[in-house]
Parts: sequence; structure tokens; C-alpha cells
Amino acid sequence: MFSLPNFLRGSAVLFTMALLLGALRGQGKPKLSEDRELKEIDLTSWNCLNKLEGSARTPDGVERNRLKNRSAIDIAALPLKDLDAAGFLRGVAGFEAQTNGKRRKDLSPAEREQLEPLEKEIVQLTGYLVLAYCGPPETTNCASVDFHDWHLELFEKPSDHPPQPGDPTPIICEITPRTQNAIYHDNVRIQELTAFFRGPDLTYQATGHKAHKVRVIGYRLWDDEHNGRADVGPTIRTVGANKFHNPWRSAAWEIHPVIKIVPLDGTTSNAPNIGPSPVATTTPASMPSPEKSNPPEKTPLPVPASPNQPQSVTLTQPVKLRIPYGEVTLPKGMKLPAISHDAQTVTIQYMGGNYVIVISATDFR
Repeated sequence: MFSLPNFLRGSAVLFTMALLLGALRGQGKPKLSEDRELKEIDLTSWNCLNKLEGSARTPDGVERNRLKNRSAIDIAALPLKDLDAAGFLRGVAGFEAQTNGKRRKDLSPAEREQLEPLEKEIVQLTGYLVLAYCGPPETTNCASVDFHDWHLELFEKPSDHPPQPGDPTPIICEITPRTQNAIYHDNVRIQELTAFFRGPDLTYQATGHKAHKVRVIGYRLWDDEHNGRADVGPTIRTVGANKFHNPWRSAAWEIHPVIKIVPLDGTTSNAPNIGPSPVATTTPASMPSPEKSNPPEKTPLPVPASPNQPQSVTLTQPVKLRIPYGEVTLPKGMKLPAISHDAQTVTIQYMGGNYVIVISATDFR
């Protein structure tokens, strides 16, 4: 039988691998939900409703998914201690010290005996909701794009910018499809409570609200898939090419599923249901950068202080701004202080800075 020389066989293998890698690259990034707000979902149309193990294929994956897919229970009579981030971490510190870097399948009988009661406990955590976003398709939800978790990043202190190197890492909390409707019916609206939202293109978008203080109640879970140094640490070291901050969590421990969210700083999160809304991906060609790049031939005129000339403007379309720590998209409908204007532009205030935007992107007339 004819056979290729060794050097040709090696070349054929390399060529096949190159084709395979090219095909994988061609598949693109995993599709993420376009959802921007909680809504009522029809779980009867979900193929994963009766599969608490999701689409997991391994024993540890099945175990983990069954914990993530627990349903809400009546918590009214439970004696829940109010924990801050430090208190939440103290509660699992003993287990963490013994299992640093370990996975669920590698636990000793003694470690598993310590884990089980911790994961059965419902806890409540108080912190500031700085960032929220839709979770990716995962085995927990049978790889569905539409039936996804909501990731909430709770920080000990509020922040006026998305997570960046040097910032402390958050505690992760996740709303699941099985708990979403109850939280939605409590009139909780994520866009009203979080300062920043990460869209499906992974860019940070300011919501126009501060990071609100909230109490999150739910099951404590050890997500051992994220129990390594790249994921866990006290301080953010880098922001990767995929725009995620690393490490991105204080511990492998999280609240998952979230059963209830209670705003604590006077917020009445009772906005009407908001469906998906497109966000501009490019800045209009005539959009100047922040105020320092103001065209020299135009001198903004002060906005007249009269009843007919409002001291604020409302955006009629999404607008991108270049800010000191990156770029944000201000959503349509956001109201901003107006400092000055000319025939083509308006100077607005945002996060303590002045920025020039095209007047056609506002209701200023």
C-alpha cells in the first residue's frame, strides 16, 4: 500500500489542524442575549424546564447545575443575618483555605462534608450594584441564549466607573430563569439599580443612575469552575482582550440563584417593563470628543437662564463618549445638565466632566 513519507505526513497533520482552527475561528464569538432588562418569561417554552441538571455531561457538572437550578422558597420566616462583602467571605473562609484551586470532583470526604451545609444555606448580602449583564449560554440552562442568567456584580463601595485595574473585586450574584419572574413582579429593574451595564458587544454602557445599595437574598453556591487565580483575587489586575476584568471575583463563592432583591437607598425600582433597545455602535461623524477638542472656530454660548430654555437636555438617541477610563454609551432618554450650546452642538455634564455632543442627538431645540 502506498504511504506518505514521514515529513509529508507531518505536513498533512499540520495542514488539517490549520483548517480546523480556521473553522473554529470562523464560528465567531458565542451569541449573547440582547436583553437589557428583566421581563416576564414563559418558562413552558423552555426545553430545560424539567432538566435541573441542564445539559451537563459530567457528575460534577450535574451536581453544580442542580444547585444553580434550585427554585425560590418562602423566605419571610427565615432569620437571615445581613452580611456585607467581608462578612460573606468570612463565612466561607475556612473552606476556602483548605480548597484553594480545587474543583468539586477533587474534594476529600471531609471537605465535602464541610461544603454541603454551606451550600444549603440562604444568605443575604448588602452591597452596591456597579455592573450587571446577561450571562452567556451555559449547560445550566441547556445552552439557551434566551433563557439565561443575569450576572450582578456587588461591590463593598459605589463606583463612578466600570471595574478597572486597581479596583477591588466583587461578589457575584446570579438571577436564573427560574427566579426571574418573581423578582420582576417585585418591580425590580436592573437598569434602575446598576450604574453600568455590559451589552452583548461587551462594551460598558452607563445607565444614567448611580450604583445603588441593594440587599440580595439567595442560596450560597461554590462555583468551583471559577476557583483559580485567573478568576479569584482581591484586586483587579488586568482587563483582557475580551474586555473582562481579571480576576473578576473575590471568591468562587456566589449567591446563585438570587431569590429576592431589595433596594436600600430610597430607590423605588418600579419602572414599566423595558424591552430590548438598540444601542448605537458608532459615534456620529460630526461628534466631537470631550470639551478639550472643541472646534476652535465655535465658541459655545451660555444657555439662557429662562423658562423657555431648559438647563438640561434629554438624549433622543444613544450617544458614545470617550471618558478617562474608556468609553461609555449614554442611553436614549437619559437626562443630562446642559452647560452651553451653539447651532450644532450642546455641552453637557457627565460624571463630573464636560462633553460636547451633536445637538441633533438631544431634544434641545
